[in-house]
Amino acid sequence: MARIRQQFPQNYGSSGNINTEFESVIRYLNAAEYGNKTLGELLDVLYDKNGEFDGPIELQKNTGGDIEYRIGEYSNDQDGWILLCTAEELRGEPGQDFGIIGAPIMYNRIDYLAEQDQQSFLYAQKETDEVLVYLEGLLQVEGVDNDYTCDLNGGEYGAGTVEFNWPLQKDMGVTLYKIRATAITGYKRKDFLTVDPQVVFPFVHDDTAKLQVYLNGILQREGGEYDYVANPEYNVITFVVTVPEGNVVTIFTVENTSVQAATGLMFEEEFCNTAAGLILLEKVEIENESIPQAKIVQLTSMMDRKANIDTSDTLPLYPVSGDLWHDTSHAPNELKFWDGTQWVKTSPESSLPTYTPANAGQYVKVNGTGTALEYGSVDLSGAVPVTQKGAANGVATLDSSGKLPVSQLPTLLGSDSYYFYSETPAAQPYTVKRIFKQKIQIDGISIFTESGTCSIQITVNGQTFGSVYSASSSLSEFSIGQPIEIDASTSSKSIGFVLTNNSSAYKLEVTMAVNVLAN
Repeated sequence: MARIRQQFPQNYGSSGNINTEFESVIRYLNAAEYGNKTLGELLDVLYDKNGEFDGPIELQKNTGGDIEYRIGEYSNDQDGWILLCTAEELRGEPGQDFGIIGAPIMYNRIDYLAEQDQQSFLYAQKETDEVLVYLEGLLQVEGVDNDYTCDLNGGEYGAGTVEFNWPLQKDMGVTLYKIRATAITGYKRKDFLTVDPQVVFPFVHDDTAKLQVYLNGILQREGGEYDYVANPEYNVITFVVTVPEGNVVTIFTVENTSVQAATGLMFEEEFCNTAAGLILLEKVEIENESIPQAKIVQLTSMMDRKANIDTSDTLPLYPVSGDLWHDTSHAPNELKFWDGTQWVKTSPESSLPTYTPANAGQYVKVNGTGTALEYGSVDLSGAVPVTQKGAANGVATLDSSGKLPVSQLPTLLGSDSYYFYSETPAAQPYTVKRIFKQKIQIDGISIFTESGTCSIQITVNGQTFGSVYSASSSLSEFSIGQPIEIDASTSSKSIGFVLTNNSSAYKLEVTMAVNVLAN
C-alpha cells in the first residue's frame, strides 16, 4: 500500500491526530471502490475462495472464423464480445511459414513411489490419449490380461487413473507419460506375445521411420551387431537372436521429435473439406508433370505392364521379353515380338522364323507348346563320348561276345540265405553247406528254437569265427559287424557252426545271410 501514508507515527496524543489518520485510511479504501463494489468484492470476482484466479474471461471463434474475447458475466451469450484477431490474420499469407511449434513426443510425466499393495495411480487422461506406463523402468503392456488398464473417469477428481492388474510392492517406481500422437507421422504401437520361438515380427514402416523396440519392457538397440534390424522393404523387424515363446515384444514409432512447421493455417470450408478436414485439391497448386509415378495409385504397376513398341528398319537394341517391333525394313511392314531369344512374327501362319547370323548351325523345331516354329541348337547333353567307355563315372565296355568283362562287374553279385534245421540238435559241429568256385561273405545270422536253449558259433572248415550267439524260443537276428569273408574259388570250403551249451534245445533253425562276391 504505497499510496497510503501514516501522518503522525507514534503521536496520537490528541483526537485531531487520530481523526487525521483514520480519515486517510477511509479515503484510500474509497479510492479502491469501482462500480459500487468494495475492494474485497472486486477481488472476489477474480479469485475463488482458495485464492486461485477465476476471472470471467472467455474466448470464442465466431461463425466467420474470427477470434473474440469478453470479460465479465453476461446473461446473453452474444453480448460483450470484442474482436481479438481475424481469420485472415490467423491464416497468414498462403503457403507462408510463419512459425515453429514445439512438438515433444513424450509429455506430462509423473513419477510415483508405490505404497504397499497399491494398484491405482492418479493420471488425468482422455480417450484419445496414448499413455506409456513404466514399472521400475520396464515398459508395460495395457490390457486386462496383461499389466494394467486405464480408467478415464477414475480417481479423486474423476479425471482418470492407471490401474495395475496386481498389487505393487512398497517403493516400486511407476513412471507415466503421454504420447503426443499428433506430433508423430503415422504413430502406431504393436505388442506381440510369442507363442513359439520367433525371429521376425511384422510392423509396417518405411525407411524414414524412427522406431523404439522393447523386449519384455527393456529397450533394444538397432543393428546387426546388437539386438534387431529394421527391414522397411518387407515391413518387418528381425531380431538377431531368436525370441523364445512367452516373451513380450513392443514396437512403436517415434518420428518428428523436435518441432513442427506451421504453414498457412486454414480453417474455413473455402479451403478444407469440413467432413474430412483435408485441403481441397483445387486449392493446391501442382505444376504439370511434377507428381512422381509412385505417388499415383497403381500407376507404376500399370506402366510396368504396358507394351513397349519400337518402329524402325533395324533390330531394336536390348529387347526384353514381350517387346514389340514394327519392322519397316521391307514391304509390307511386319509386327514382331521378342520371345526372350528372338523376334517372332505375330502372323498366325506357320512360316519359318526370321533368322540372323546368331542362328548359324541351329535347326528349325516346333516350340514347346506346339504352336510355332523356332530355331534351336542340337542338344548333345545326354550323349556319352567315346572317351567315357570303361572310364570312371562313364559307361561299361563289352567283350567280343557282347558281354560285360568280369573286371567291370560289381563286387557284389547277389545275396543268398543258408538254412539249417534239426529237430533234436546235439552239442557238436554241424555243416550247413559246402561251397566251391565261389567267394562269399556272411554278414548276418538268424537263430530260433521251438523250446530250450543253446549256443552256436559259425565255423569255416571246422574253424570258429565271430561271436557266440544264444538261441531260444524268441527269434534272434544279428548283423555281423565284421562280415566273415570266405574264398572257395580254388578249393571248396564247408560252412557250418558248432553247437554248445545245449539245454533241451528242440527244433533248432539257423539261417545265415550271405553276399555272393565277384571272384
